[in-house]
Amino acid sequence: MLTSKENNTLLRGAFVLGKGEKLLQDNPRAIVREIFWSHGVTQREISDRTKIPQQTVSRLVNSLFEDGLVRTSCGSGKASSGLEPNPQYAYCYGLSILLDAIAVALMNFKGEVVATAHVSLDDMGISSVLNKAVKLAQDMATEHGINEERVLGIGVGISGFFSSSDGKMNTHHAIEEWAEINIAETVAEAFLLPTWVVNDGTGAAAGEGIAGVGRKYKNFVYFFVSSAFGGGLINNGDMIRGTHGNAGELGDMLPAKLYSHPNLKLLERILLKHGVDVPSMYRLNEVFDPEWPGVDEWIYKVQDSFDLVATASSALLDSQAIIIGGHIPTKLAEKVIPRIDVYAQFRRGAKRPMPEIVCAGVTDCPVAVGAATLPLRDWFL
Repeated sequence: MLTSKENNTLLRGAFVLGKGEKLLQDNPRAIVREIFWSHGVTQREISDRTKIPQQTVSRLVNSLFEDGLVRTSCGSGKASSGLEPNPQYAYCYGLSILLDAIAVALMNFKGEVVATAHVSLDDMGISSVLNKAVKLAQDMATEHGINEERVLGIGVGISGFFSSSDGKMNTHHAIEEWAEINIAETVAEAFLLPTWVVNDGTGAAAGEGIAGVGRKYKNFVYFFVSSAFGGGLINNGDMIRGTHGNAGELGDMLPAKLYSHPNLKLLERILLKHGVDVPSMYRLNEVFDPEWPGVDEWIYKVQDSFDLVATASSALLDSQAIIIGGHIPTKLAEKVIPRIDVYAQFRRGAKRPMPEIVCAGVTDCPVAVGAATLPLRDWFL
């Protein structure tokens, strides 16, 4: 496992997007990847899927077993049994920098969410955010008995788009101080951990793919419904980041003069017009009532937008699923989904296969949970 000294060494080169150094060679990494995605997998199944000779698989699995990366899933204590990741082998933090709040998540090596915390802040400046985030992470480590040498790193999800290949972001105006700085380097210095950065939609999609219903699908498009509308793309279990890290900017498909963007700011305005005063959009799922006056008006306004983006996503990516997530209340997503119309031509009485449209499974701190997957994804998956 990484020691503090090794972590500090990695800091010099690991905290820009996608630049983590390999902790495993290709064959062990392929084996860990199979074990991570298929809990209970056997050595024979690993050999069949990876095309690595079974004798080599056996030797490498025994080594991973001795090092503590994997364990048996049936309690036999033998490396020849079904295998799964050892959740206590390593941990990762995720930090979500929202418009008026932050969230922190702690994830174990099995991809399970150990803890989350969400805190509203009046000051979203760098110093205020990092001081609070570090304290939240320390409290989680203390509560759950996490040894700092078992922490792989921290991922960050933030609202904005990457302005170039240097890792700097053009952030939302509400978090102005975070714009055009090296966010990964800034967070790494505060946490003394290797750090990765993605935009919030990509981060939430990454988390859904590991800790949510997205784990059922190798390919899906994630609709990120929050203060703005964006998304993330998962292909063969991996994030699609694009040239600059901006893949999945689904809102840019919708010219603002022609389409109402399906975001929660619009929902808040409509609800307030009808006399419904709601709490922070990040906690809306806890109190949402689908019968509130104004809910159907919001759905009517954004229906064409959902139809267009869902049709484009299906046509371009041939995805297995479209997952509606972000900070949208689950009951609202359930009301929207039956009305989404994905267009496709009929030929010989049939359409091409259509994606399933489902609600996200990660509803608590989705961006922070997704950010916590980034060290796991980059170094092991």
